[in-house]
Amino acid sequence: MSTKFIALDFLNFLKKPNDRQIKTSIKDKIILLFKFLLFELILTCIIVFPLDYFINNFIKVKSESLDYKQNTIFMVFILVVLLVPFIEEVIFRLVLRYNSIFKKIIIRDKWNRLFPWLVYAFSIAFGLVHAGNYFNNSSTFFLLSPLIVLSQLSGAFVISFIRVRLNFYYGFLYHVLWNFIAAILIPTVMILFANPYIDETANYTLNIQEKVFFHMKETQTSSLDVRKNKIYKIEATQLYLQDILNLIYGKDKYYVDEIIINMNFSSKNGLSKEEFKRVLEKEYEIESFN
Repeated sequence: MSTKFIALDFLNFLKKPNDRQIKTSIKDKIILLFKFLLFELILTCIIVFPLDYFINNFIKVKSESLDYKQNTIFMVFILVVLLVPFIEEVIFRLVLRYNSIFKKIIIRDKWNRLFPWLVYAFSIAFGLVHAGNYFNNSSTFFLLSPLIVLSQLSGAFVISFIRVRLNFYYGFLYHVLWNFIAAILIPTVMILFANPYIDETANYTLNIQEKVFFHMKETQTSSLDVRKNKIYKIEATQLYLQDILNLIYGKDKYYVDEIIINMNFSSKNGLSKEEFKRVLEKEYEIESFN
């Protein structure tokens, strides 16, 4: 199958989904998956990322940090890469095929008329369900939620197309590959090429090393020296930056994106809590919960 044929077929599917399967080789099916992976990666880079930047000018999209034990590479692979895609495919796309069960309750002509609405309904539902990944409750968030979950909405139509044209298992495989790229491969590559954040002045030294996953075999530590509202020393290993903010400022005072870090901070004369926050804001976007 040529790229042009796939592209035209996908565009026609978006205009009016039809329940038609493609008969082709396993090799062609795998190639089709990787062509769509490339398409979605390009779409993410040229549309989704700029759109996220635009949205962040209006609202901070907040999400809960995973439990440390769930944020190991093994658990992320099991939960995010395998289990969640399988459950979502069963719920949102298993129904997208006229099978022996449906033959008993609906004739083919009626199914063909119903089918486009099924694809649209389940794809939109799949996208909007992912808005539940965030805990924002402002009217701005709900107004912008279709744009916030644009990646999931576009992915829903891509996987629906793959599920219909190939079968359920290829749709599941595509979902697994996409989640592996998004949840494991890209974060790992970004951290590998990132240098530790170092900020040194005459008054303080700060060293932060970001980590992709929590390592169960490594020790998790936290030690703070805070006296009379001044911070003199922080030593933290394998802690979310959010948890460090909670220790210093109290829970639900400030919000920062989910990042596991090793931090070493020392100041001979100490920094006030507000001064330390401004130091962190040189590298990280910290928002008030209120």
